[in-house]
Amino acid sequence: MTDGQTLLAVFVLLYLIECLRLVPSTAWMAAGTGTSGWSTLRPWSRLQIASGSPLLLSPLPPMQAHALALPWLFVPGQDSLCVRLTDSMSVGIAWDKLTPRAEESMLHLDSVTHVRLPSKTLAELWQQRLSEWRELTPDQRRSAFLKHARASLDTQSASKNGAATAQHTKAMRLCATIHFMWCFGIISVVYARFGDSPAVLAAAGVLLLLQFIQSWLFLRGTRKNAAVIPHRRWRALGIAFLPQLAMRAYDAVNLSGEAEPPHPLAWRGLLDEKRWMEHARHFWREARYVPGWTQNEALPLEAEALQKFFRHESVAEAEYDPHPTAKLPICPRCGSEFQAGITTCSDCGGVELRQPTV
Repeated sequence: MTDGQTLLAVFVLLYLIECLRLVPSTAWMAAGTGTSGWSTLRPWSRLQIASGSPLLLSPLPPMQAHALALPWLFVPGQDSLCVRLTDSMSVGIAWDKLTPRAEESMLHLDSVTHVRLPSKTLAELWQQRLSEWRELTPDQRRSAFLKHARASLDTQSASKNGAATAQHTKAMRLCATIHFMWCFGIISVVYARFGDSPAVLAAAGVLLLLQFIQSWLFLRGTRKNAAVIPHRRWRALGIAFLPQLAMRAYDAVNLSGEAEPPHPLAWRGLLDEKRWMEHARHFWREARYVPGWTQNEALPLEAEALQKFFRHESVAEAEYDPHPTAKLPICPRCGSEFQAGITTCSDCGGVELRQPTV
C-alpha cells in the first residue's frame, strides 16, 4: 500500500470507531431524516462492556439523525423491584435491599447490581425516583409506575422531538454527507489520478474548509444546549481538524438531550406502521406472557400499562395479540409449536401453551 492508501484506511477505521456508541444493552435507536419512515437499530447485546453494549450508528450517506429510546428498565413488584439488565435477563431486588446510587451514568442498585444509563442526568433522576418508590406502599408504587409508563408512551412528543432533531441537524448532516463523499471519494480519485501533486493538496484544502464550516455549524447549533454537551468548544476544535469528528458532529446534538428517553413504542409516528406493529407484538408478548404465565393469571403491571396504551391508540387486541390458528399447542411467548399432551413451554420458563382452536 502507498502512503496515501494507508492514510485513507486509517481514516476509514477512525470513522467507524466514531460511529460506535456504548449504550445500555436494552436500548433502541431510531434513525431517519424527516417526520416518518425511520428505521430501528439495536446494540450488540451479546457483547457486554461496562454494563453496556456497542451500537453502530448509520455510517453511510445520506447521514441520518438518531433518537434514543429505552424500554421500562425498572418495574415495581409487591416485594421487590424488577430490573431489566438485557432483553433476556432480569433480576429482582427486595425493597429493603434497594440502595440506589448514581455514579456518572452508572446506577448502582445494591451491592452487586448496577445498570448503565445514557447520561449522568438520567442516572440521577432514577436514583431519586427509586428512592421515592422505596418508601411508598405497593398500590402507590403501582400508580407511580403507570404514571411514568403513560408519560414514556407519549407518541406525539416522541414524534415531535424526532422530527425537530432531524430539522435542527439538517445543515450539519448535509455538510457531513459532502464531507464523507469528498474524503472517501473525490480525494481518492484525485490521488489515484495525480499522485502526490498540488491537485491532492488542493483537494485536502477543500476538506479542511468543510471541517471549519462543520465546526461553525456545530457551535451555532449547540448554543441552546451547551450545558449538556461536555467540553463543547474543545469538541468544536476537534471537528475543525479531524475528519472523523467532522463527519459525526451532528451525533453530539442528536444524543445530547436532557429529557428522559421515551419507550420504543412511542415512535409510532416515526416508524412504518408494519414495523411498529411488529415491535408492539414483541413488547406485548414479553410483558404479558411472563415465565410461569397461566391463562387464569391477572395482567402483569407492564402488560396493564401497554393495554391502556393500545386502547388509547385505538389498536385492536387482535392486532397486537393475534391468536394463530395452529393445529398443535403453541407457546404465546415464543411461538413454538409442541406435540399434543404438552401443556407448558420449558424454554420460556413454564408459560402455559395455547391449545389449538377447533
